[in-house]
Amino acid sequence: MNRERTVWLALGAGAAIGAGMLARRGAGAAWRRALDEEPPLNVEDRDVQWSHVLAWAAVSGFCVAFARVVGRGVASETWRHALGRNPPAK
Repeated sequence: MNRERTVWLALGAGAAIGAGMLARRGAGAAWRRALDEEPPLNVEDRDVQWSHVLAWAAVSGFCVAFARVVGRGVASETWRHALGRNPPAK
């Protein structure tokens, strides 16, 4: 694998992972603000309602997936702006 491809893989993955982590943190903060309770992270807890578990899974999953796509898109735009060409293809 060439050096440019390796740099792109690291940059793209780092942007996607970082954006996903921020999105999950943001989704948790929004959940706490909206419902005045912690997100249901432990499904084994007897006090957890399944409707909250499913809602949290949907909300956090969407936020993280969306943020990862946006993060990777920003990384590719940054690559194009800096180097004047598309990132290396898979």
